[in-house]
Amino acid sequence: MQNKIITILTPTYNREKYLNVLYQSLIKQTNQQFKWLIVDDGSTDNTEEYVSKIIDEGKLDIIYFKKKNGGKHTALNLGFKKLDTELFIIVDSDDYLIDTAIEKIIDLHEIYKENNIKIELENKIQVLFY
Repeated sequence: MQNKIITILTPTYNREKYLNVLYQSLIKQTNQQFKWLIVDDGSTDNTEEYVSKIIDEGKLDIIYFKKKNGGKHTALNLGFKKLDTELFIIVDSDDYLIDTAIEKIIDLHEIYKENNIKIELENKIQVLFY
């Protein structure tokens, strides 16, 4: 698969019944330059089997980790350690994205980078694009 620009990080726990809505929304993305990183926080339902099935379909670049249950924050912490793309977003397992979400994020990111735009957030964190 080609280099991806953004990672969609999804922590999950016993969400087999909900993941398909998010999966279908990701298939429909107008820009497919993303990978989907799913961190399973020790699900006891069929989440692992469902994710294995959609990985086998080969429609998306999906990375899956299953860990011992420790809470959403520990799933996110593991996900953060596994990130290797320039951008990331967190999308919960019971959410979905509009079809142009990734396209819009990447387009805005490129505009900011091209124009060396600096963003100052309220807590004085600076984000520089160059």
